[in-house]
Amino acid sequence: MKITQLFKIYWPDNGGGIAKVMESIADGCEGCVQEMIVCQDSRKKKSSEDSYKNIAVYRCSQLFEFASTPVSPRFLFEVKRRSKDSDIVIYHFPYPMADLAVLLGMYSGRLVVWWHCGFEKYQKLGFLYQPLVRHTLRKADCILVSSRGNLEHSDVLKRFLKKCRVVPFCVSEEYLQRGQAHAAAFQQQDPGTVGQAPESGEEGQQRADRRRKQLCILFIGRLVWYKGCDVLLHAFARMKHKGCRLVLVGSGPLEQELKRLAASLQLKNVRFAGRVSEEDKMRQIEACDFLVLPSVSEAEAFAVVQLEAMAFGKPVINTRLKSGVPYVSVDGVTGITVKPGSVRELAQAMEELAADEKLRRKYGANALRIVQKEYTLEKMAKRYRKVFRELLEEQDRGMPKSGERKRRKGMLAVEGKEDEDCI
Repeated sequence: MKITQLFKIYWPDNGGGIAKVMESIADGCEGCVQEMIVCQDSRKKKSSEDSYKNIAVYRCSQLFEFASTPVSPRFLFEVKRRSKDSDIVIYHFPYPMADLAVLLGMYSGRLVVWWHCGFEKYQKLGFLYQPLVRHTLRKADCILVSSRGNLEHSDVLKRFLKKCRVVPFCVSEEYLQRGQAHAAAFQQQDPGTVGQAPESGEEGQQRADRRRKQLCILFIGRLVWYKGCDVLLHAFARMKHKGCRLVLVGSGPLEQELKRLAASLQLKNVRFAGRVSEEDKMRQIEACDFLVLPSVSEAEAFAVVQLEAMAFGKPVINTRLKSGVPYVSVDGVTGITVKPGSVRELAQAMEELAADEKLRRKYGANALRIVQKEYTLEKMAKRYRKVFRELLEEQDRGMPKSGERKRRKGMLAVEGKEDEDCI
């Protein structure tokens, strides 16, 4: 079976959460022929073909970028050329160039649209983009969403409910194993040192001693409008519990603006860590007491970073968005959910967790248990492989009894045996 994935960007460029999902699919479909078709992250780069973790990646040149969208005629050409022998084509929505490829019939194979979020960032062009989106969804053989919340709150998807399937995202095995080890050590840790990254040597011990009374509040994500980092800074400024430091991990177009805001609010215990490696990100999660996801728009549809923090037994403060976000970390179970954009509620939630270590431990233990049960790569892979198999079986029922159909039936029989416990 050949699987082709389409999106605007992929690792090692800044692909974000969607790139993580693409990588998870690649990992879960090991043994299949696979390829990614994406764009270069810069107009200065020519089209190129390489691989990332043994998966072929074709990176198309772009003419220019408009509304965070690489415009690339080459992308259309490569979709037509490279998907001609594909069994499954997965379009990671939204990327308007991929919608255009669907409109022009430039793909082959069963079309799976993985709906990651709405298209609020294209709001000014919504009157032009909406018809294109609806056409894509009509052509789709299946629509995947990460949470039931994305279905319940999307007026667009409600028209296509019969095509929709819920496949929650996952965290990597590395996060699960390292997070479990960290959580086990955390349970035995002296409460006075909770929230501190392990350090060695006399100098390191002195630094740890200086920070011993400081709790660490962590944000991880791109510094863009819908993440609500301005709300987070205002809320942090209102906290009465002064023994806290705030670390923002990530980069983006609002970085300088947010730094100016922090300075104007006279926030001294705030650090902008910038974009970091996965190893450094895990270290930041280990060192924190809880994660805050202050997103203000449904453009935040799931937020895998919640799972990453939960895998380390960390509570999460998120927002009551009409998306999958509050379904991942559940209010009163694994953390606290507040009204989007509310400085008062966010400050109050941070105060509550900062003041109550027992509550942090309770939420963190629940978070770790839920992630290990529901959000593993194995669980996610079984779910989407089941969907792919059903799509191909449905197509084969309409095919004449040919060698191609026999080949597909043999392939599906093997997959069916392998995934017989799919839910």
